[in-house]
Amino acid sequence: MKKTLSLILVCVFAFSTTGCAGFLIAGAATTANIVTDPRSAQQIWDDNHLELDIGGLSHKAPYKDQLRITAVSYQGKVVIIGQAKQKAVLEQFLTKIRKLQGVRELHNKVDIKNPLSFAQVSDDTWITTKVKSSLLTDSKLNGVKITVATEDNVVYLFGYITHEQAKVATDITRHISGVKQVVRAFNYAD
Repeated sequence: MKKTLSLILVCVFAFSTTGCAGFLIAGAATTANIVTDPRSAQQIWDDNHLELDIGGLSHKAPYKDQLRITAVSYQGKVVIIGQAKQKAVLEQFLTKIRKLQGVRELHNKVDIKNPLSFAQVSDDTWITTKVKSSLLTDSKLNGVKITVATEDNVVYLFGYITHEQAKVATDITRHISGVKQVVRAFNYAD
């Protein structure tokens, strides 16, 4: 009973923090994804907390309106993507992130330029939706959890998968309309 309750709480937390459409479309498959994730429930919690902390920090002074950041964390390895108006502001932000508890590695994929417009962000959201839907419906990726983030038509793929699954996911993503580039940031199980 405790194990089931813990799994349900992790599933609810994962859904509330990621907004994963896959949870609604294929609840059983998403639950299996969490079960097959090699991270402990605590590590998943810590990674989600890091992503939220970084997002929250980007919306506070002096960073608000100076940068637009998305963070993805996996076992304390953090990748940030987005835009910053000035390099000095970005460097200050990166220094703060490195000091956050739980950050083991930081990979900066932020471009120095004005943050994307609402229309560009909407386009990226649509690309992410198309990629997630295509990955979710492919039989070769059944039960595999892949996190998708799109920034300026560049799609980033994250997850714990095999090399063969990575190839399939990359090929699927590469053929989605509007995708300019695919960046693989996987941890491999084989």
